[in-house]
Amino acid sequence: MPKAILNSEFEIAYPNSFHEMDEKELSQANYYGEKPKLCLKDPENHIIISFAFKKYGALAAALAGQKGTAESMQKKVSTLMKNYGYSLTGFCTQKAGEYTADGFDYRYDAQGISMAAKSLVLKTGRTYYYIHCYYRQELADESLKIIDDMLSGIKQA
Repeated sequence: MPKAILNSEFEIAYPNSFHEMDEKELSQANYYGEKPKLCLKDPENHIIISFAFKKYGALAAALAGQKGTAESMQKKVSTLMKNYGYSLTGFCTQKAGEYTADGFDYRYDAQGISMAAKSLVLKTGRTYYYIHCYYRQELADESLKIIDDMLSGIKQA
């Protein structure tokens, strides 16, 4: 099973059906905030999982909690996605290796296709990790199983 390293901190194993998106693929994608540091794509199952991170100063990291950051991110995403039929499904927690991330699930439309997404925030020390998982709504059961397996399998690098 292939593996990727994120920020020298996490090892992410992924099924052979995935590949790391290259610069050309990333330039054609839309994403929330900064360009992801790692983006995995499974074209066969129509899943994309992006990972970004940002290290904050000690005071900023202490003030911004993981759950509050997820709630703030949800508000921004809802504004950005309002023209795509954004609909919040609910807030959630998600196992990410030995950690628990906070986030939210939502639905939207992309070029006439019903899509779903899970956006997560994971804080370790002063570093915040942002994980966005996109998949087709019609394939939700299968996609969420793959996503859950990948995220729960995250290990320290």
